[in-house]
Amino acid sequence: MSGARGAGIDAVLRGLARLLPPLARERYLEEWRADVAGAAEVGLSRGGIVRGAAALSLTIDRDAPAHSGEPRGMRPRRLTRRGFALFAAASVILVGAYLTGGGIVPEGAAATAGVVAALEAAGRLAVVLALALVAVGALYLARAARAVETRTARATLVAAIVGLAAILVGALVPSAPGWLLAAGAAALVLGLVGGIAVLGGSRAILLEPRTAPRRHRVVAAGIGVAAVVMLVVIGAIDLLVWNPLAKVPGLDLSTIYSRMEAEDGFFFASNAVLVAVWAAVWVIAAGIAFAVAALRPTSWFTPRRIAIVMLGIVGGAVFFRFFAGFGFGMSIADTFATSGGDASIVSAVLPYVGQLALAAAAVAVGWAPRVASARSASPLGSVTTP
Repeated sequence: MSGARGAGIDAVLRGLARLLPPLARERYLEEWRADVAGAAEVGLSRGGIVRGAAALSLTIDRDAPAHSGEPRGMRPRRLTRRGFALFAAASVILVGAYLTGGGIVPEGAAATAGVVAALEAAGRLAVVLALALVAVGALYLARAARAVETRTARATLVAAIVGLAAILVGALVPSAPGWLLAAGAAALVLGLVGGIAVLGGSRAILLEPRTAPRRHRVVAAGIGVAAVVMLVVIGAIDLLVWNPLAKVPGLDLSTIYSRMEAEDGFFFASNAVLVAVWAAVWVIAAGIAFAVAALRPTSWFTPRRIAIVMLGIVGGAVFFRFFAGFGFGMSIADTFATSGGDASIVSAVLPYVGQLALAAAAVAVGWAPRVASARSASPLGSVTTP
């Protein structure tokens, strides 16, 4: 094969080979190249060989042990796991949007029209992202349903997709019938049960034993600790300083707290202790994760797993921050006849940080490194869980 046309055909074949399961790529690519090289001798067209390669890349049995390096049945379980991980990530974002009423609208002098517009756009973008995650998750479940062996498991996976679609239509379309939400919820539960059965079938998902050098673990954990410390410091300052100033513009901080104590019986010290406890809990949790990562015997605590833990800590800190600042918000509302909601720009941004952190943790759980090695395909090989 020579010339520009030959180079173009070879590039197409390489691209089609990338669509094949990892263990099948090299073998089929070499076969296709040999077929193209000898096409003229046997009266075949190069275009026909390329079309045949494209058909094979779409129809090949990706779950075959010879192609996947795993026992049959592992691929649909892995796809199901990823689909549910994306659903979990989308659920976190949508629940967050619901709890914040579509996003906190900041108040005060710093809340310019541009800032408010940017935060509203961020809220809409978060919902769009969640819906995109749902769509991609549905595609993963559809692929799992197509690859799974039993009709029962296939039906339950399809039910999860249909159920979630019915819930979205029932919730977002005003003219949808009331029974659609209930029917969608029932179908989704059926699909979840079937998906769990697919994920936790008779054989565990085979995985390569995953370890990481201590220096990699320490770096990942250090970044996580820094992020948690930064979050709780900014969150605490916001509860104590920025949010009260945003709620009562025109008054200095000492006047705000003096009036709260005089008119509402507010005790600054006890409420500040709650904020300090909130901050300490999450910093200690991050510190424990760092200590575990730094220990030599815990090489299993890979950077991906560290990231999952640290992202979970960030999300948890943002969620429970509401309870730490509840007393401040209620006293400000009672003293100055305002709403009890947050008003600072930081308070408007942090919910998105927490939602995205938890969503990223869910996706990282679903995307455990796959086994692509033939030596782990044996039932006697190493088995670990993500």
